[in-house]
Amino acid sequence: MNYMSANIRGAGDSKKAEHIRVLKRKNGLGFICIQETQMAISTNAQVSAFWDNTPFDFDMVDSSGKSGGMLNIWDPSLFIKKQSVSNRFFLATFGELKHGGENITVVNVYAPLDKKAKKQVWDDLLALISSASGRGSWILLGDFNCVREACERRNSKFCAESANDFNSFINSAALSEYAMIGCRFTYMKDDGQKFSKIDRVLVCHSFLSRWPAAKLIGLPRYRSDHRPLMLICSDVSFGKPPFRFFNSWLKEDGLEKVVHSVYVSIPPFHPPDK
Repeated sequence: MNYMSANIRGAGDSKKAEHIRVLKRKNGLGFICIQETQMAISTNAQVSAFWDNTPFDFDMVDSSGKSGGMLNIWDPSLFIKKQSVSNRFFLATFGELKHGGENITVVNVYAPLDKKAKKQVWDDLLALISSASGRGSWILLGDFNCVREACERRNSKFCAESANDFNSFINSAALSEYAMIGCRFTYMKDDGQKFSKIDRVLVCHSFLSRWPAAKLIGLPRYRSDHRPLMLICSDVSFGKPPFRFFNSWLKEDGLEKVVHSVYVSIPPFHPPDK
């Protein structure tokens, strides 16, 4: 199943809905997570604007006034919902992949700007993941309103405390990221001068093991200051492998020493999971 996350800054614009509908159809998306709907979405007609003419099911969190609001939409022929858990800042849809019967939880995240409130969201998500331990794989998509390191911001202030809180949550929840292609930053401030990587996709180890060759793509912005993110898990060709390893090398004395010496010679420049 292929996934997409998009902060659209208002679902009232029909052209935004049409754009997501086209992306869904072209890329065979099975699950779409939308942030900042800025409205209460409660009818099939409203949701269908973001889908196509195929069957769908959905979960939602209404906006608070004209702030926030989240929507999860999925293909019921691929994903069967079992339950959902939500609050103002995340929407978790628990379910099962129809082909293969694997349990998976998709969490749509729209984190607050306030540092303390954001820390509380990480604590709540960690408690949710811990309480459902052993219930299958997890994937968290959305606008986390936080970066992990200074290089993920340009021309804007880096808060080390918030980054440490975020990285601590990711490590405690045993989450990882796929390398993103297509862009370096996902958010551009309205003045066009400030950039950051605050939209992302986090997955648990079992998800990563099940789909190790999945491809995370940052798509062009469309009538929003955020780029949609698309995770392609279906079988795709990535061309020639970047390197080869011959099994015969395992018989060579000193192979482990050579690999280890090269590995430790590389200075760390990312959080451990990267």
